[in-house]
Amino acid sequence: MIEYIREYMSELDQTIQKLPAEKIDQLVHILHNARLNGRQIFIMGNGGSASTASHFVCDLAKNTAFPDLPGFKVIGLSDNMSIFSALANDHGYENVFVDQLRNFVQPNDIVIGISTSGNSENVIHAVELANKVGAFTVGMTGYNGGKLGKIANLEIRVPSQNVQHIEDLHLSIEHVICYSLLRMAEITVSQFSEPVDTPLKEPKSLAESLFDSAIHGNEDVEGNPDVKMIPSVTEEHSLGYMLQIALCSTGASSGTLILLDQKGNVIAGATVREGQVSNPPMEQLAEISQHGLAGWVIKNRKPALVSNTSKDERWLRRPWDGDPAKSRSAVSVPLSVNDRVLGSITLVHPQGGEFSKEDLDYVSKMATSLTPSILAAAHLIEK
Repeated sequence: MIEYIREYMSELDQTIQKLPAEKIDQLVHILHNARLNGRQIFIMGNGGSASTASHFVCDLAKNTAFPDLPGFKVIGLSDNMSIFSALANDHGYENVFVDQLRNFVQPNDIVIGISTSGNSENVIHAVELANKVGAFTVGMTGYNGGKLGKIANLEIRVPSQNVQHIEDLHLSIEHVICYSLLRMAEITVSQFSEPVDTPLKEPKSLAESLFDSAIHGNEDVEGNPDVKMIPSVTEEHSLGYMLQIALCSTGASSGTLILLDQKGNVIAGATVREGQVSNPPMEQLAEISQHGLAGWVIKNRKPALVSNTSKDERWLRRPWDGDPAKSRSAVSVPLSVNDRVLGSITLVHPQGGEFSKEDLDYVSKMATSLTPSILAAAHLIEK
């Protein structure tokens, strides 16, 4: 039998190498943001996936606990057998999760469905409801992802046709996530301890504290009583506040954030120039979204770093740019979830060569962490 054991482990190891690490990283940042902002997290699954869901709930609630940080508000929808069986008996097994979820879920909450096939009807019903109310939905799947993979805002798929491997790695993924969240907790607490007058670009602790709490409401930053929190994006559609945070943390002087609907049409946007936030006409935002650096980023669905705007053909000079010979530097990243591009954020520094690959990576992570708020804002605007 040893050959079967070795075969199983060898195939499992090959699948591990193909796991979508970037999407797992995206979920880590989203959950960290949910923790800091008191968002609820709901997790569900059937059979072996129910066991993984319960394990995930336990690990998030206990194994990520960290002094001076709030705990995760995490709820397992597979765990209460009394309500589970009552709903199955009276309302049908396909409604055991959705009927629990509808009583609690709010916009910007996180709803995680675990299904090896991606076709568990009760999980799909709950995720559909969560999408309607503006929660951020995650599908942990296998095989070809099924319907869950198509409707979730973020799909983390184990690339395997072996159900045992899929279940093995769903559990491993949640362990990786919880381990990473604990490391992020350490980093966040260390940032709060930085002096208030620390320069924003090096290090970026104050700006990161602002960013991580950007949708928390109007409270003081712990350890930084002179700095107020940014109002909720979903309550005021304040896209300009996101830009101000990005400008603060990178040393940029101006920037543009554009939000697109599911058809790629501009539905909202903001610019910041010389410290002033404005909401340009839709025609101007549409032109930006189709041409120049932002247009390139949206079309190609990948970030861009420009060291010298006067020598990069992707840079389309705008009337407000001033001296055409002046060199600037810029970064631009797409705002996206799975196959949907939500928009873009572009930052410009008044001097050439000021932005680095580290700045580009930083802005990309900022965009990832604010994805739930951006999705909720788009949902409300489209309504």
